[in-house]
Amino acid sequence: MKEHEPTVNRPENAMMKKIWALSRTYGLQPIHRVLLGHDGSMTELLELISCCEVTLRTIKQSVVPCPPEAADLLAVAVGEPANERDILIIRQSDGSPLLYARSYTPLLRLEPAFKDDLMRANIPIGKIMQKYRIEARREILDVGYIDNERNLEELLARPPPYLWRSYNIITQRKPLITVKEYFSTSFQTL
Repeated sequence: MKEHEPTVNRPENAMMKKIWALSRTYGLQPIHRVLLGHDGSMTELLELISCCEVTLRTIKQSVVPCPPEAADLLAVAVGEPANERDILIIRQSDGSPLLYARSYTPLLRLEPAFKDDLMRANIPIGKIMQKYRIEARREILDVGYIDNERNLEELLARPPPYLWRSYNIITQRKPLITVKEYFSTSFQTL
């Protein structure tokens, strides 16, 4: 066992071990491991990393029938109305994309004011949750590595390879939002 690996076998350590395995296989930098394993506000973390404010650019947002894979993660019925949102988080200073994400939020779990802000499409989820003082935790479900993906290259305006992570935002013991995020490994050059 490596010195930096925990000796206690807790469920949350399985994801850390997967991140470490990806790191050993692909030579990830510490910043990549932090981005994959961070369980707080990604918006705030990106602002700290990039030393400037970030903003959200909405690519697509609509109410859709919840697809099976998202319904399973959210513990709702397939077809339940859900907000589907594809966004880029970009640096405000120069507009360069930092992260692409797709999220699903079942409408039945949203308070009206939260729903209104979410549907405006231009506010990061973390900032909405902060505004309404929603106590939540992020549960990382999976992480991975993508050698090449043309769509991500266009969206992120950075070369491959890419890293991704999926997680649920849990509040009141229920998944409120499921998110999948992608970023380029060239992120280290910010």
